[in-house]
Amino acid sequence: MIPESVLKASVLRACGIEPPVAGINRTFDGGTFQVYATVAPATHLLEGAIRFVLYQDGGTKSFGTHKEVLKVVKASPGTPTGDALRAFFQHYLPPTT
Repeated sequence: MIPESVLKASVLRACGIEPPVAGINRTFDGGTFQVYATVAPATHLLEGAIRFVLYQDGGTKSFGTHKEVLKVVKASPGTPTGDALRAFFQHYLPPTT
């Protein structure tokens, strides 16, 4: 499931409006795990400015990149959870040129 605020952010970006960091959902619920994105105040979404915290099996782990989270949760592309998690991460990745 894609969080509502991620969908809203996608619509704003399609209209040429960059949503503020506070307007982007910072939580992804994968059912058996949750991922929280922590963005330092007054920073832009640049590589290294974001920490991802994974809550899974009663434990917590912190990661500096989305790829590390994907390795641990093993959410394969092409699955509903895997695709939704990758869409969630897209809002925290710098745009590719």
